[in-house]
Amino acid sequence: MILDDVLRWRVRRHFLGNERGADVVAVARRLLGLHAQVASSAQASAGLRTGHPDLEKALWQDRTLVRTWAARGTLHLLPAEDLPVWVAAMSTRNRETKGSWLRHHGVTAEQMTSIIDAVPDVLAGEPLTREELAEAIIKATGHEDLRGPLTHGFGAILKPLAFRGLLCSGPPRGRNVTFVAPRAWLGEREPVETEAAIDRLALDYLGAYGPAEPEEFARWFDLRPPLAKKSFARLRESGRLDEVRPEPVDEDTVRLLPAFDPYTIGVLRQLESVSSGPKAAVSRAQGWISPVLLVNGRIEGTWEPGPVITPFRELPTWVRRAVGDAELP
Repeated sequence: MILDDVLRWRVRRHFLGNERGADVVAVARRLLGLHAQVASSAQASAGLRTGHPDLEKALWQDRTLVRTWAARGTLHLLPAEDLPVWVAAMSTRNRETKGSWLRHHGVTAEQMTSIIDAVPDVLAGEPLTREELAEAIIKATGHEDLRGPLTHGFGAILKPLAFRGLLCSGPPRGRNVTFVAPRAWLGEREPVETEAAIDRLALDYLGAYGPAEPEEFARWFDLRPPLAKKSFARLRESGRLDEVRPEPVDEDTVRLLPAFDPYTIGVLRQLESVSSGPKAAVSRAQGWISPVLLVNGRIEGTWEPGPVITPFRELPTWVRRAVGDAELP
């Protein structure tokens, strides 16, 4: 298939065409998580695909979604039922055990091991704020000098705990975030075998962001490339790669995607061929991903609240009609 056909297929797979997701859990599963660094962006991405989802209810009452660090070490909303799959795949990460990473974040290998060993006991009860969790870990390990790394705003030291399934977000307490143990918050779940988990996520990735080579999957997930290559080899040998081949789609779509939308993040490395504008307009400084105008899967501009659209080139009449009351030059 040519690229334009692939992009139309991806639009459909992302629930951005005529089909909408049944609920926010179905959307999070299809997209391999909703990017949740910015809560309003997660809400907007889900709303675009389902109508008016209640993320707070799904997270803190129904507990059908879980907020945790996942692909690329970024906060995502994942289906709670799928967390064991993610943990099995993410636990293969070894960057956080290496000297350069540890030195950068101000901890030693011994301290990191002590933190990992202590958390199952200190996080066994009620949700703890970041400061309360840091205090409990310091008390359990005796490492007073961990206070700074443990309370850092980006939570880098807590990510390895999330990757191992020892920690996830709990309900907010006022303006403070809290953390809980998934086994206590979501209930005990059977572990998933590592290769099966990687294969499942690889197939899901191809079903939303494909076609792709194993190297692209490895970069998107932040998985060690040899593991991705072995997974694709297994899937090819079993014939399962045929399950996710793009199909022709005869449907025109125009969408205003919010900042950090999963579709945009999925094509960042392809912007030169997918976008008619400069890469810097979409993938901006300090990791900011712009809200974009999507036309049949191609990024044709950016937009701001209003909405006020800044197109990258002259838009066809049918596109201008589709954006309705949006302000255009």
